[in-house]
Amino acid sequence: MSHSAAWAAWTEGERSVLQADISRSVLKSIAPRVVVFDFLPNPNFADAVVKSEIPIVLCMREMRDLASYLAYARDLLEHVKLIVIPHLEGTIRLPENLAAKSCFVGQIARQAAPMVRPERDHAYPRIVITGGGGGYPGTVEFYNLATKAIAALRGHYPALRAQLIAGPLFQDWLLLQPVDGLALIPFEPDTNSRLAEADLVVSQAGYNTVAELEQLGTKTILVPAERQWDDQFARAGRIARERGNFRVFGEKTPTELANLAAELLREQIPEAVRLKPNGGIKAARLIHQMLG
Repeated sequence: MSHSAAWAAWTEGERSVLQADISRSVLKSIAPRVVVFDFLPNPNFADAVVKSEIPIVLCMREMRDLASYLAYARDLLEHVKLIVIPHLEGTIRLPENLAAKSCFVGQIARQAAPMVRPERDHAYPRIVITGGGGGYPGTVEFYNLATKAIAALRGHYPALRAQLIAGPLFQDWLLLQPVDGLALIPFEPDTNSRLAEADLVVSQAGYNTVAELEQLGTKTILVPAERQWDDQFARAGRIARERGNFRVFGEKTPTELANLAAELLREQIPEAVRLKPNGGIKAARLIHQMLG
């Protein structure tokens, strides 16, 4: 709503009033006992929750500039009852007043369903491109880089099969430059299965996507992107050092990306240890305890 061209005739104040009205209607209809926010909640919805005096839980991830974030979210943080941190103990150092109501739970990720991997035929590699939800500015540039790399990679693998999962928030369809033999999927509810079946994934380095890929052990090239708060470059570098199936692309051109993909496809990598993160269970228990 805030960035749609359809609202260009509305003033910022009018949009804010409408968002506040919708937020109050949502809360009245659902009547939640608790509201759990990601680390960047919609300001109008957050204000409606505060005024409704509904208990608030905030999921706070590691970020590039914690001090700026704490200043940005200061008004909301005063009303937060529980801060869930989906990292290992000590990853984030909070001021004493916030540390007292925070808890490190470890990685939170959708649990990958057990599945039998299909037989691998190295002459027919399956490649998946994903940008997570697809809604961040610049995602289409990443998609175009990756699709051009796929076109170049056909010189090594003429029979490769590739899919681009654009994500439910992707809107820049007119700027997308698809290539021959690439399947475009606007939305995939079971991304875990698609990623598990792939021989190679080309992805940005958002928290959720990396957490899911870490469970699966699929060969992955991460193309980190600049974000206001999130540090995808630090996350990509760390996971590549820890897990042998990840590589970080730090160059610029589709040819360079295609060469890295060909190198990783040829490389023999030991089967990764499958992880089963339980941060979600720990967070659920904390929220349940908070509600009494």
